[in-house]
Amino acid sequence: AAVNINTQIPLGWVTGVARASWSTVRSSGGLDSYMFLRYIRLCFRISITSALWGMIILWPVYSSGGGGAKGWYFLSMANLQQGSHLMWVPTIFLWLQTLYVIFLMN
Repeated sequence: AAVNINTQIPLGWVTGVARASWSTVRSSGGLDSYMFLRYIRLCFRISITSALWGMIILWPVYSSGGGGAKGWYFLSMANLQQGSHLMWVPTIFLWLQTLYVIFLMN
């Protein structure tokens, strides 16, 4: 099966590659392109998930930390007070994110 790729616009190939079935990629591009696209897809899922949940969960925790940080540090661990119970939130978040990555790799 052929893959429709629009080369007239910048990055027009992305939609064609994203819509192609894995068997089409494997048969037309070979095993190396198949594994590379699977890896890129895995990295994309990990990045989007961690960014989305990081903004939803971690930014409110960091901004309410009371550490008095200014600028972008207001939305980081630098704004948490030392010894605060809020330090457990990023720890649990990273454990859950690690479990999610292990789930995706299976």
